[in-house]
Amino acid sequence: MRRKTTFVLFLVFALILAWVVIITDKQVRDHLGSTLYVIGFAITGCMILVLAGYAWNQELVKTLKSMHDTTDSVRLDDMPLSTEESDSDEIIGLARKIERMARSLQQVEASYKGIVEDQPDLICRYRNDGKMTFVNGAYARAVNRKRTELVGVDFPYFTPGAAIADEPYTFETEMPFEDGRRLWIRWTQRAIKDDERNTMEYQAVGHDITERKEAEAADRAKSEFLAIVSHELRTPINAIIGFSKMLFSTTLTLDQREQVEMINSSGLALEKIIADILNLSKIDSGKIDIEHAPFSLRTCVQDMCAFFAPKARSLALALDSKVDPGVPEIVNSDESRIRQILTNLIGNALKFTERGGVSLEVSCARGEPLEPGSPRRVARLFFAVKDSGIGIPPEKLDHLFLPFSQVDTSSTRRRGGTGLGLIISKRLCELMGGTISVESRVGEGSTFRFSILTDFDEA
Repeated sequence: MRRKTTFVLFLVFALILAWVVIITDKQVRDHLGSTLYVIGFAITGCMILVLAGYAWNQELVKTLKSMHDTTDSVRLDDMPLSTEESDSDEIIGLARKIERMARSLQQVEASYKGIVEDQPDLICRYRNDGKMTFVNGAYARAVNRKRTELVGVDFPYFTPGAAIADEPYTFETEMPFEDGRRLWIRWTQRAIKDDERNTMEYQAVGHDITERKEAEAADRAKSEFLAIVSHELRTPINAIIGFSKMLFSTTLTLDQREQVEMINSSGLALEKIIADILNLSKIDSGKIDIEHAPFSLRTCVQDMCAFFAPKARSLALALDSKVDPGVPEIVNSDESRIRQILTNLIGNALKFTERGGVSLEVSCARGEPLEPGSPRRVARLFFAVKDSGIGIPPEKLDHLFLPFSQVDTSSTRRRGGTGLGLIISKRLCELMGGTISVESRVGEGSTFRFSILTDFDEA
């Protein structure tokens, strides 16, 4: 920089000296005549251009130094450095660093592209309007089209507002392939956000779960068989419960009264098992309908807590609820199914908690309008049932949402149950566009979380 400054000052001094010599020498002035003014303007213009260029160069150097400092903060330990980088010229040094950064980014991009392309899963990205911006090779082969033809096409399973939250949104659907196959695909969608948490686009990954679905179909056949058997058992069970109540109202000795109570309680427990089996078989066979009607979610939560309050008091446990202020007052969904899920989860939490308490928390993520200009917007409701109970061993978590699965399977277990409540809750969540999961630590407690997709009218 010093050489440049010295050169510029010397050039300006030379131009000024030449101009002074011209205007002070009368013989030169007379010889030049009117050309003197042209030369004067030219010399003045050259001086202005030189000085302006020098000032602009100074600003450019400051900018380059700032960029130079920025590149210094980027780790390039894995890139070889040449000995020529000790050059004092900032522009050359910056250019070399930018070149190394470009090479590093190219390597990262190539690595990422290789990972995506090697995946057997179907991967695509799409904008807020559902138009796809990228598909991997597996997706293009599945639909037998070129990638360039798919860019700008609607993602076939796009649901407005489904992936608005930070949590990924998953669903399962049967997808027809060009070769005639129909495979079940589990799609996981998530929002891609920038540093300011603004959604740029969405990514969807589809995984083939056809084998699992075939196994589930076999389970459904079993469930249908159980439903038939359970239905046939209901009539005699109802008769046992009815006659035990009639018998209880007669004159009985103390021993007889205890025996009748045992008959009645056993009949009610068997009736509950039959009801759960029928419920599960209806869900598995697709014979259950999900309603879509407005209701007050806060009132629903209050009613659930009021229903379980006597049991919590009898167990000396606390039962609390909290609904986030951002949750709409009125939502459109199936209130009875939400109550059924909450009944299973809160009932289990109280059953497996000996001290402390149980809490229910509800929050919401609001999405885009269902239609442009419409006051009705989509929303995803998040529920969390937390307890301070015995917890669940890690090896049991993977089997928790399977039919007839129980944490304690020993013959001496203290807590009853059919093992169907959680699988019923899982299926209901999926039917309402949501998921269910669990976090647990042995001896510290468990947290069951589930979500459902709904909508509401914005005031």
